[in-house]
Amino acid sequence: MSRLFAVLAATTALAACDGANPFQTVEFNGDTEELAPGDPNTDVDSKFAFDPAANLTMNAVEYDEANNELVINNLPFDGPDGRYDFFETLPNGTRVYASRQTPTTGQIQHFAVFIRTDYFEASAAAGRDWIGFGNSGANVTRSDFELPGTTGEYIYRGTYAATRTFSERSGIEIVYGDVELLLDELDFDPSGELQGDIVGTVFNRERGGAAGAAGLGDLPNIVLAEVSFDTEDGTWTDGQATTFLRDGNVRSSGTHEGLIGGPNGEEIGGYSIITGTADVQTVRYQVVRYRIVTEIPVFDVLTGLPILDPDTGEQVVNELITEGVSSGLDDVEIQILQDQINNRQNVVDFLPATGVPAGAEIVSDQELEFDIATDYDAREIGVFVGDIVPE
Repeated sequence: MSRLFAVLAATTALAACDGANPFQTVEFNGDTEELAPGDPNTDVDSKFAFDPAANLTMNAVEYDEANNELVINNLPFDGPDGRYDFFETLPNGTRVYASRQTPTTGQIQHFAVFIRTDYFEASAAAGRDWIGFGNSGANVTRSDFELPGTTGEYIYRGTYAATRTFSERSGIEIVYGDVELLLDELDFDPSGELQGDIVGTVFNRERGGAAGAAGLGDLPNIVLAEVSFDTEDGTWTDGQATTFLRDGNVRSSGTHEGLIGGPNGEEIGGYSIITGTADVQTVRYQVVRYRIVTEIPVFDVLTGLPILDPDTGEQVVNELITEGVSSGLDDVEIQILQDQINNRQNVVDFLPATGVPAGAEIVSDQELEFDIATDYDAREIGVFVGDIVPE
């Protein structure tokens, strides 16, 4: 069944007589909460990532099924009507929409990803041409809600899609992948209105599509850390979302929120926002250690004649051993790689060692790895919806 917040007042009078309260007041399950002006989170069945201070400004989205268009509000310069036309379908089935442009309107191109299932609609949108993360947002909306059956533990699998923009430059990447979420209805024990546990992973995360990032490499999994949910309305907030580097250190971090949906808890949906290093690529390079043995004939310092070995009669020689190292990665190569990755290019996979002298004796030949990272960050705003796996 659908549960709605009761909007008590868009603007209410203060108890004091010196002005008006600019905040909205909403009530649900007996709790009263103040919302900032324009905050669209007044319906328990619809969650917006809304924070104007962080340029998360999208506050309304509607799917126009008759015309296969999205209508989005509060993203500047995406066209006066906020209409987004169908653009493409990603490999995981997510639809991408592009803001409508004319010679004089819609001057900043925006893109939106859209997932639609039996009980959910989920969308995230951002602009391509901002210098910085730009204005953006996400929304996940359900049509029904009830908790699932009585077994207590459930697996949900489904689809993930996101927009990805950058801290110090324009451009956009469209990201798609898969999601798996686990729901334990019974543990943790109740703590106020919260109970149970939700944990998940976004995997097979790739950048692609005609809107941006075609050909760039894949991305690490997003770990959706455990969070309890409200048993009355089937929502959760303030979950931690993280990606990691190969050495285990954090690469990107943020939050995830969402809702359980469907008349029997058949689906689960949410959004995640993560910020961190835009790109990290691994370069393999060769390191060769070598030595050169040079024979130097020995002469008598008084006579200048060669000194002969008494046993063999051959001239005595001394060996001069010169050791050296040749690496495929040096300061010049590092700067070239840094420029390439900052320009959102794929760097080379392997750099061979050069400059090993002909005839040198190879002491060791190693293949090492080096991670090169962008000098700027990315913010990825993603949405996901999963279906319950049958028992």
